[in-house]
Amino acid sequence: MSTDTPARGTNPVVAFLQRRWLSVLLVVLALVFVVQNRHEVRINLLATTVTTPLWVALTAMLVVGLAAGTFRIRRASRRDR
Repeated sequence: MSTDTPARGTNPVVAFLQRRWLSVLLVVLALVFVVQNRHEVRINLLATTVTTPLWVALTAMLVVGLAAGTFRIRRASRRDR
């Protein structure tokens, strides 16, 4: 019997949660973060001012950081070849 398929008589929701509990937890934490950080903030960057919800600004900075990290890792691995 494969471990990917739930056993007979097992609730499919319970089987899903047993396999994906960390993903579900992270999604719930992300939703709580968004709900608690909906207020507007002003962001000044050079000559531009943007008004946006705080969670959007922080998510944008996360994406920029992930992109920069990915670029750096790829560049370092190319240099090591």
